Amino acid sequence: MDDDWEIETPAKAQPPRRSRPSLTIMAAAAVMILTGLGVAGYFAFARSSSGNASSPQTTTTSAAPPPTGAVVLPFTLADPEGVEVDKAGNVYVADSGGNRVLELRAGSNTPIELPFTGLNRPAGLATDHDGNLYVVDQYNKRVLKLPAGSKTQVELPFTGLTEPHGVTADSAGNVYVADFKNNQVLEMPTGSTVQVPVPFTGLNQPYDLAVDSADAIYVADAGNNRVQKLPTGTTTPVILPFTGLNFPNSVAVDRSNSVYVTDLNNNRVLRLTAGSNTVSVLPFGDLFAPYGIAVGPQDDVYVVDFRNRVLKLPAGYQPTELSH
Repeated sequence: MDDDWEIETPAKAQPPRRSRPSLTIMAAAAVMILTGLGVAGYFAFARSSSGNASSPQTTTTSAAPPPTGAVVLPFTLADPEGVEVDKAGNVYVADSGGNRVLELRAGSNTPIELPFTGLNRPAGLATDHDGNLYVVDQYNKRVLKLPAGSKTQVELPFTGLTEPHGVTADSAGNVYVADFKNNQVLEMPTGSTVQVPVPFTGLNQPYDLAVDSADAIYVADAGNNRVQKLPTGTTTPVILPFTGLNFPNSVAVDRSNSVYVTDLNNNRVLRLTAGSNTVSVLPFGDLFAPYGIAVGPQDDVYVVDFRNRVLKLPAGYQPTELSH
């Protein structure tokens, strides 16, 4: 697949400027103004990359109609950011404004709070093959691990993080974190206490990470409006053939190695089909500012968006292929 992908220089993205809570008010005002004027449009923005967390306030999920083809999962959230699904189909959400991580177990309609403590704006989430759960504790500048079956979190020995955001783990248990402000991706090898830089080049606001079945690493290079892939055993990244991105802030890979990205300011989710250059738009309907993405074991796609929703698009959906 890599041999067919062309390298191109992406346009620069507009970096995040405002805190997300303030944007809630601005978005509401924008909707009122546009409605009053009878003008169609959308509110484009990018999330703040600095500041202190405010006191958590849990808000109910917006009353906006469900997107076409997707279902809204029964979470009550305040500013969610990360979402993850494990091999059993359990769904995890980083409720950033509530400073907590929630789990919705497969077959349940009642989320439970996981025993993380001292969180300050949790962001990215990941699980590994052993069922361990990782969370980026963004404003505390650390990565936490909740071992499978345990109620006691463990802090991983990353150092010098300024604003970590995305996290992933490969099949060997090596953990990777995207350090947004330092424009780098770091690896903590299994059993080590020494972090190692991952050789991505020219990163600008790396926001999220994923790995595929061959342990290739993907980064949502948000400020460069692109997604990079680092194949296993190489030091040369490849730019994937997504075009027209506007602050891609989350990335995921399914069991066939198709790649998914949330295109924040274009209010859409894209899929690059494995082994091809075919990029398609997923039918999430009225999706608004998607922030996190995950793919379940049956290829259902999960997204959190600015309306405090967790959306599930069941497998079998019909995507719309983009013209080249």
